[in-house]
Parts: sequence; C-alpha cells; structure tokens
Amino acid sequence: MSRNIKYSKKQKGMRRLSALTKPVIAHATENHGAIYTQICSLWPNISDEMSKWSYPKVLSFPKSSRHNGTLTIWVDPGRGPEAQARAQEIINNINMVCGFKAVGRIICQQTFELPKKMGGRKFELPQNDSQMLPRDANPMILNLLEQKTNDISDPELRATLIRLGTVIALKNQHD
Repeated sequence: MSRNIKYSKKQKGMRRLSALTKPVIAHATENHGAIYTQICSLWPNISDEMSKWSYPKVLSFPKSSRHNGTLTIWVDPGRGPEAQARAQEIINNINMVCGFKAVGRIICQQTFELPKKMGGRKFELPQNDSQMLPRDANPMILNLLEQKTNDISDPELRATLIRLGTVIALKNQHD
C-alpha cells in the first residue's frame, strides 16, 4: 500500500552539504564520479598555493578497480617541473582526503589555456582568513545569506557558506 506524501518546498531542519555544493560544481565534474568530484571541490585545500596555477583534469583507474588511479592535472607553462616535484605531496593529500589509496600517480600537462579550461575562475579564494569576503559583495546579499545561515551553530561552516554564497551571487551577476 503506497501513500501519496506531499512535501512542502520549504524544508525544515538540516540538509546535507553535498546537496548544496553539487549543483555548484556539477558542470565541472559531469561523468567523472564521486572521487574526482571530491578532488575538484577540495583542490585548493589539497594543493595549497598550487591551486592558483593548476587544476585536476581527469582521474583514471586501472581496469575493474577504484584504487591506485592516475590523476592528470593541468598546470601553467613553466610550472610542470615544480608540479612534478610536489606530486608525492599531492598524492598523499588526496589519499588522506579520500581515506584510501585513490591516486598512485600524477601526470602534469602544461597548457596556456588553463583559465579557459578551468571556466575562467574570476575570484581568488581567501588564503588564511576565514572571514574574508569578496570586495564587491552586495550588502543585501550578505544580509540574506546571514539570515539563511542563522541556525547553523558552527561559526566556521557558517562563514564558509556565506563566502560560497557571495561568490556564487557575484559570478551570476557577471555572467
């Protein structure tokens, strides 16, 4: 016996973070799987300052396996040797984030079109200050985001969501 349950559009309670972030990065990670999506979304944390001049291109695995894959990354011209020298550090960081040996090898591809291939990243990520917001953030949008995140108890998560919302709003204004 099935029941017809209607859900209201306004949800009460908590929602999964993945439900909020997936639409934001879906265009960049279509048909690549959860591990690649996780690497892309956490790339600035995984690669630190290297994220300014590199980006993961594709993650491939040996046949019938999801371990010990090969990650190909795009890098700016002239940064290939530096990226290759830091490859083991990046592999360790990725495997730590994934919780298993997801990546065993990194291949660097130098390209002049990195900003174009990355979707023309317009905003730099804040380096160390968790409260940093884009300079041209609209106060009305900030107020709305603060109201929407009022019931989130973790201040760092709340600040991160507000930053993410302002960057998305600014990107939508410029597009």
